[in-house]
Amino acid sequence: MPAQPPATPPTDARSAQASPGALRRAAEPAVTALAYASLALLGAAVGLGGSVFAGWLAYLWAAGAAGQGVAAVTLVAVLGLMFAGCRAAGWGMGTRLGALLPALGWAAAVFSLVLVRAGGDIVLTSSVAAYGYLFGGIAAVGMAVVLTDPGR
Repeated sequence: MPAQPPATPPTDARSAQASPGALRRAAEPAVTALAYASLALLGAAVGLGGSVFAGWLAYLWAAGAAGQGVAAVTLVAVLGLMFAGCRAAGWGMGTRLGALLPALGWAAAVFSLVLVRAGGDIVLTSSVAAYGYLFGGIAAVGMAVVLTDPGR
């Protein structure tokens, strides 16, 4: 009786690879965690940059009535963008956590700049524009988080 050749594995390329659905299910938690971390870092970056911008608005506010008008309109526009950004993050992630993480990143960055040092205020000085950015920002990101659909 002649010896039979050994069985060869199937050569179908799809049988050797995992299905795309399985790869997607395996990668989804990592991608979601990376997106949430990115949103928190983006919120912190906006907080740092916005605090410097609020310092510029404080100088504009001290320039007189015209400067105060421009600073007030600009401050309202910036607060509107912060609200829209947190709402968009929550909508994009499909959860309230998506809106909360940039808000927490923003708050951590801003409150780290509010601390009084031995030399006095550095970035966020005690001015109307800086207080407007601080308290208006808290209200804007807070409303954005509360108004975001809890989602999944």
